[in-house]
Amino acid sequence: MFYKLALKNARKSMKDYTIFFLTVAFGVCLFYMFNSLDAQTAMMQLNKSKYSMMQQLTKIISYISVFVAVILGFLIIYANRFLIKRRKKELGLYMTLGMERGKISRLLNLEMFLIALLALAAGLVAGVFLSQGLSVLTAKMFQTNLTSFRFVFSAGACRKTLLYFGIMFLIVLIFNAASVSRLKLIDLLTAGKKNETLKIRKLWISVVGFIAAVVCLVTAYVLIIQNGMMSLDWKFKSSIILGIAGTFLFFFSLSGFLLRSVQSNKRVYYKGLNMFILRQFNSKINTTFVSISIICLMLLITISTLSSGIGTASAIAQNINGLTPYDVSLSRYAKDTGSLQNTDMAEKLKSDGVDLSKYASDYVETNYYTLGVKFANLPFTEKEIADINQNDKMLIKDFKNSHINAITLSNCNHLAKMQGKKELVLKGNQFAIVGTIAKMEAPMNRFLQNGLTLSINWKKFQPVEKQVISMGLVVGDSSTDYAVLPDDAVKGCPVVTQVLCMNYKHGVTDSTFIKLLDSIYSKDAKGKTTPAYDSQVTKQQIIDESAGISITSSYVAIYVSLVFLIAGAAILALQQLSESSDNAERYSLLRKLGTDEKMLSHALFTQIGLYFLLPLLLAIVHSIVGISVVNHAIAYVGHYDITQSSVLTVLIFAVVYGGYFLATYFGSKGILRQKAENT
Repeated sequence: MFYKLALKNARKSMKDYTIFFLTVAFGVCLFYMFNSLDAQTAMMQLNKSKYSMMQQLTKIISYISVFVAVILGFLIIYANRFLIKRRKKELGLYMTLGMERGKISRLLNLEMFLIALLALAAGLVAGVFLSQGLSVLTAKMFQTNLTSFRFVFSAGACRKTLLYFGIMFLIVLIFNAASVSRLKLIDLLTAGKKNETLKIRKLWISVVGFIAAVVCLVTAYVLIIQNGMMSLDWKFKSSIILGIAGTFLFFFSLSGFLLRSVQSNKRVYYKGLNMFILRQFNSKINTTFVSISIICLMLLITISTLSSGIGTASAIAQNINGLTPYDVSLSRYAKDTGSLQNTDMAEKLKSDGVDLSKYASDYVETNYYTLGVKFANLPFTEKEIADINQNDKMLIKDFKNSHINAITLSNCNHLAKMQGKKELVLKGNQFAIVGTIAKMEAPMNRFLQNGLTLSINWKKFQPVEKQVISMGLVVGDSSTDYAVLPDDAVKGCPVVTQVLCMNYKHGVTDSTFIKLLDSIYSKDAKGKTTPAYDSQVTKQQIIDESAGISITSSYVAIYVSLVFLIAGAAILALQQLSESSDNAERYSLLRKLGTDEKMLSHALFTQIGLYFLLPLLLAIVHSIVGISVVNHAIAYVGHYDITQSSVLTVLIFAVVYGGYFLATYFGSKGILRQKAENT
């Protein structure tokens, strides 16, 4: 009989459990998907570097999963509180009929267990299927092939999911027992008759609070734009503090300010049920402005992290071609500020047992000369430089203090030939600027167009083109632009770097060439000789590292953002469902006064819509400023189109946030309908 009652209650209360079910199912699905990444590597052809990065990503996801479990555990407990509150009168009836508190607790736990089991199963099934698509996406981002696509089930991820959620439900069971033990029969039977007192703040308090909120937010926006997120200075810290304070002040003052503002327009205030809607909203926002503010900040993190995290990955992927012009680069550097002794690196390698003719289809050794000129010494004023991009104070400072390095025309043309690019033609008094720094392209073009000249060995050189020529010179180098000068123009200039760039012959890979170098120059090599170079960077290494950064930033962004989005939406939903349950008598009174169902539904939709929309709108305003600053910083890595990440963010919000909104609306409508039928 006891189990039949629990099963019957679970079926009957399925609508009440909708938010609980969605939260658990979403949480389980995400938890399984991202914790099954290690099992997906079985289908991929990963080299040692990529495999190591995948293992590192798995560890990061595992650490984040602990945080995720805490957030989801809080949500489950919060949802359970609503369910107990929703059924207080029913629980009071059980106690009146003589059911002991222990049995009531076991009844609630059994009902919750049945719903949770169903949600757990739905979440796992969705997670298993969606993880298959995640494995394809991972392989694509790693630029590797799937050895043979097959359906993968991660037993480890399943066990971890069951363990974490099992612990959560155990905590909920304990919470249920404690909650039921404190229930009093009189409170249960009169729960539906208790109404919250409507508190209307004085108008001057709301106005002062609203003005203070605007001042705090505008100041925060100005400070973060000036900082550019390039350093953790006082501007950055102040912008965070003022942004948080402004958000809390905004929602603190919103209820009174909004109500009084609409009241001043009688035509709007008395139209339909607007008066009722606004006073209901005012009553709720007065007591929940703290939680609404926190949700707004969580939505800000979700929007910014989704857009910027995916944007970073996109920018890195787009910049990869400029970072990998050849298969490998071997570099030597001058010690301190001295000049580098000119050495034939190819001959040194050959004498050490590495004959490049056996491994390279083409190679060239390039000397990089310092011209003894800083950009700060060029004939441009501080204002002219600042006008290029007023937000780039640190960039301009670093730019002005950097030296101009140069390579010879013959070396540049050999490098261009290796890349399949057009060779340069310079006259005796001409130079060109080459590089791949996306952020420096605009200021350098401005300099060239304004008549930038170089004076080398008492001879002036004019630019052959009025814009930077996009061309990578060293594998993995995107730190500076270089001047290209006629060969005889750099005579006597100190050599600061020497780089040997090469392309492999067909069939040669890193595993053969780099392995040979390591066998000769590694610490464990017998008869170790002095290396012919100071550093080595390969195309495959850069591709692997870029893929690792892209995947990590994207997956962590999506994982954390979705959890914050689910948390914020679930809390809003539960608060509104609780509000609908408390205000059922008021809606019933409107119905008795002759209000038709269409107007009541519109009032309910508007009230819930305001509650969901306002924190989202402020979060969007915050994120517009935040994303613009973050994108400005990302531009140091490379350009990217924000459209793709914005569309993805909108779709995710439409599915998750919109899903919770609809579930809340229909759930609240069902509560009001049920109350009406019982009266």
